[in-house]
Amino acid sequence: MEIVKFKYPDTEKTGLAKGEVKELPYGSKVVVKTERGLELVKVLKIYRVEPETLSKFGLKEEELYPMVRPATEEDKNKFLSNLLFSEEALEVCKEKIKKHGLEMKLVKAYTTLNKERIVFYFTAKNRVDFRQLVRDLAAHFKTRIELRQIGVRDEVKMVGAVGMCGRICCCKEFIDCFQSISLNLAKLQGLPPNPAKLSGTCGRLMCCLKFEEANYYIRQFLPEINQEVETPEGKGRVVDVNVLLERVVVELEEGKKVELPIQTFLTKEQWEEYINKLKEKVDDRFSCFTKAGVIGNESNQES
Repeated sequence: MEIVKFKYPDTEKTGLAKGEVKELPYGSKVVVKTERGLELVKVLKIYRVEPETLSKFGLKEEELYPMVRPATEEDKNKFLSNLLFSEEALEVCKEKIKKHGLEMKLVKAYTTLNKERIVFYFTAKNRVDFRQLVRDLAAHFKTRIELRQIGVRDEVKMVGAVGMCGRICCCKEFIDCFQSISLNLAKLQGLPPNPAKLSGTCGRLMCCLKFEEANYYIRQFLPEINQEVETPEGKGRVVDVNVLLERVVVELEEGKKVELPIQTFLTKEQWEEYINKLKEKVDDRFSCFTKAGVIGNESNQES
């Protein structure tokens, strides 16, 4: 069985589709039939798996969306036309939000390939009664309307931003989905547990803390700073531990500093346990699969 892992054009999150695929390089466009209608999506990777493999990930073959076809020029032109239509729909929705006096921030509008429905994404501090707004929009556009409330992390992933590191935010660039992040991860990485300094553009703890967790798993087996250790070159005191470079700096009794690989201080079992953790991080073939395109705490209304 061939499975296509793809990215939704509106939420930047991932889904899975099945179909007969020969060769589709990364970034190719295909048409997938989802619960929302026909959608033009971006191919991330192709997997060839046995049906029993799906059960290991808690998936069933009938849950996978059918891939209709590789995108044609007509599909691509229609998609570009829909982007312009979505911008116009966004302005219409903003006017109607103002008319109804609703406290909500409109983030994005999106329509499926054949305009089976229009989805409006918004953020709000509290739940919003937008039933009348949905009816007004349905009467204006003469198609199915969906309003979906998203969180601040979803907003940044959808529109993009630059983090304090100077790079595009990880959630927009490559992270498939959001996971729970706590200050314990900062402690694990030797960072001061100060939420103000560890928060991203969205105001939540940065995704990179969770993404790098597996790399710092080895820290629990390594000596602490100032701890006395035995090295191949004699006794010494640990002055620095660099987990990412996998190096430990030791100051010997005579004052000389030596840089040693972390394997020097690990048993074979500990090293293998660490490598297995890294493999779990890399092997994310079906992680974060979601049929809805947006996951997390949100509310939505359709008409």
